[in-house]
Amino acid sequence: MKVSSFGHSDKGKVREQNEDMYLVDDRHCVYAVADGLGGLPEGQLASNLAIEYLSKAVSSNNSLDKLDYTSLFDRINKKVYKEGQKINKEIGIGTTLTVLRFNSKEAVIGHVGDSAVFLFRRNSWIQLTTDHTMEEEMRARLKPGEDVYIPEYFSHTLTRCIGQMGDLTTDVYKFSPRPGDRFLVCSDGITKTMSEEEIHKESKDSPNPEDLVMKLIEMANERGGPDNATGIAVFVEA
Repeated sequence: MKVSSFGHSDKGKVREQNEDMYLVDDRHCVYAVADGLGGLPEGQLASNLAIEYLSKAVSSNNSLDKLDYTSLFDRINKKVYKEGQKINKEIGIGTTLTVLRFNSKEAVIGHVGDSAVFLFRRNSWIQLTTDHTMEEEMRARLKPGEDVYIPEYFSHTLTRCIGQMGDLTTDVYKFSPRPGDRFLVCSDGITKTMSEEEIHKESKDSPNPEDLVMKLIEMANERGGPDNATGIAVFVEA
């Protein structure tokens, strides 16, 4: 399987610093986004530590096909938690972490938080990850046809993140990529400013990964740039 990729991150128009970090490792076919939690101190440090530990783990692993993401995320969580205790023993630090990896047979996602992975295939699209927010947890409990008022801030209130005390539940997804598939790994600085349909359209229209990522970041900034915006596009060659 041959892929092409591109990643980029932008501070946006409102935030004073960029607390997003990302990894594009074409050698090991690993692509990741970490979004430091703005509600906790040192979000930039938290996301940087998560990506740093991930990169070291990937580089030192001789068999990525057997890489256990549940165990890996647990180790990263404990390392970030330990560093956070040096900064603030009461609340620590935190970050999202979403990883897309291609091996010889399949693609695997490890996911905690509200960054996202999208798959664009032919004329359809799907978000492969579930946001770990209060809003999504409330919607998951609704019965078909049932509706309920959900405060806007619930869409940004995480129920899981890297760097906090206690057991961590990591979502792991496995699937078989097809020639022509296009993937986007992104922080919520992109998803909060445009619809999935708009992202799908740009994916279809973009001739290469760089064009897609830069276009989405440009659109996010044109709409106020309320948050850091990070995207990684990975195209599976047809």
